[in-house]
Amino acid sequence: MKKIRQAQESDRNKIVDCILDAFQKDFSEFINKVGKNKVESFLKECIRINCFYLIETEQEIIGVLALSDIKGRAINGAKKAAQKYFGAFVGRILYMANFKDFEINYCKSETIGFIEFAAVRQKFQGRGIASFLITKVISETSYTNYLLDVVDTNYAAINCYTKLGFIEIKRDKVMFGKQKGFKEKIFMEYKKEDE
Repeated sequence: MKKIRQAQESDRNKIVDCILDAFQKDFSEFINKVGKNKVESFLKECIRINCFYLIETEQEIIGVLALSDIKGRAINGAKKAAQKYFGAFVGRILYMANFKDFEINYCKSETIGFIEFAAVRQKFQGRGIASFLITKVISETSYTNYLLDVVDTNYAAINCYTKLGFIEIKRDKVMFGKQKGFKEKIFMEYKKEDE
């Protein structure tokens, strides 16, 4: 049986493990360069646990999602943590190239929630778990508009979000797109119907 709940401090390590499993392709080159332990420590320090929701079975966390708002994104203090774990120079470069965008707050009012880190463990992907988690979190929170961003090469996620009622509102070209493996971030919005 699957259960959805808001994350607690004791879930921090498992959330990072789930994110790294779900986004293994995205993190693999980074992990190969600096080591898995450093990447784990960096993420554990940066995530704002109060933003996270998780879906779990009796055995394990199978998916996570962060919902941030006008108070801040799900990642906080990435520049300082990157320099701490990867060195002052390399950490600054990694922050500018990879993590700075994770701290930009797109929520300009208290009625907007920003969905990020929608991650499902690889062995559970393709079963509608992300859709279920997103739908449930939207239905149980009070924002009227929900934003998210997705890279232009993540066709499965784009299709998932479109089926849930998200519509594309803009595209931003990214720096270092060739190295990152995508050219644009697509911003999508869901407007909650009046209840």
